[in-house]
Amino acid sequence: MNRRSVLKFITAPAIGAALNGMTPSFATVAPPVGPATELTPALDAYQKLRFGCSFHFGMPNFTGDDYDVGRVPASTYNPTHLNVRQWIKVAHSLGAKYAILVAKYMSGFTLWPSKGYDYSVANSGNKTDVVRAFVDACNEFGLKAGFYYCILDPHNEGTFEKFDWDSLISDQYFNTIKRHVAELHSLYPNTFYQLFDITWKLKPEQRAELYSLVKQHSPDCIIVMNQGFRQSRVNQGRSSEKASWPCDVINGEDTLPPLDGHDPHVKFEGKQYYMPFETWLPTGPVYPPMPWMHTWFWHPWYKTQPAEVIAKSYEICMGSNANLLLNLTPDNTGRIPEEQVTTMTRVAELIHR
Repeated sequence: MNRRSVLKFITAPAIGAALNGMTPSFATVAPPVGPATELTPALDAYQKLRFGCSFHFGMPNFTGDDYDVGRVPASTYNPTHLNVRQWIKVAHSLGAKYAILVAKYMSGFTLWPSKGYDYSVANSGNKTDVVRAFVDACNEFGLKAGFYYCILDPHNEGTFEKFDWDSLISDQYFNTIKRHVAELHSLYPNTFYQLFDITWKLKPEQRAELYSLVKQHSPDCIIVMNQGFRQSRVNQGRSSEKASWPCDVINGEDTLPPLDGHDPHVKFEGKQYYMPFETWLPTGPVYPPMPWMHTWFWHPWYKTQPAEVIAKSYEICMGSNANLLLNLTPDNTGRIPEEQVTTMTRVAELIHR
């Protein structure tokens, strides 16, 4: 299968506890920091990892809605056979060197017991701190751990009926975001990677504040502000979108790198920066309510894309100076289903040749 066939096949966009006595600090952040103008040790280490896996798991597994708005009670979330170690074992078998967990999706439900926040695993049908289990499993298998956090959040924005993809968020909700991010990077310190989604709902100064906040807690953390599918396909890592700035890596949501490979010397507003490229690839089928998109979450009708398609995308990224972040999807019991494991075993065979 050639590159154009792969692109045709994967045309889907996506959107894509207590602190042990500590209070997360976010009121006073460190002096402003910014993306690197040249290769740094942290970016070099990230580039050398080359291959990672992300995991979409949360309230949509139990509501069946990829765009769940957080109206159902926290108790709806109730995986009966949760096994986060199995997730990371599958990623490790693929050869992944890092793993990213969707810690809070647009439903507003957090996979860790956030202090003073009632829409989390602490009030659910299964109170396991998934983030802790995830970090521990990554440490066991030698993978670097990171998090995804969605800015769009009808539950916290109060827009259940007609959630808005573009309106700026309130100051009150931004304070919640800062508390969540500071908490994640305090409870699970020295985080390797932080991905923020739907960042155009933030003001430029808010994005800069989040960037500085993460760096305050995890100085070597790689920060990615998702450009979105349409923007990714247009620029293919040749430039950074203003609404995704500041960030350390340009990502391509369901987008492969340019045919001639990625040049990390990227200009933003006339200044040159060193910015690697990462393809973020869903492996699920099309999402029936929106058939131009692939699903990032498990459903009863979920069937993984062919192993040959996934392996070809891996080959393209490895040959084009780009990292690959491949998405895996645990089911509503809390395990990666056998169908997906079988496909990924075949992917591993193909890419390890």
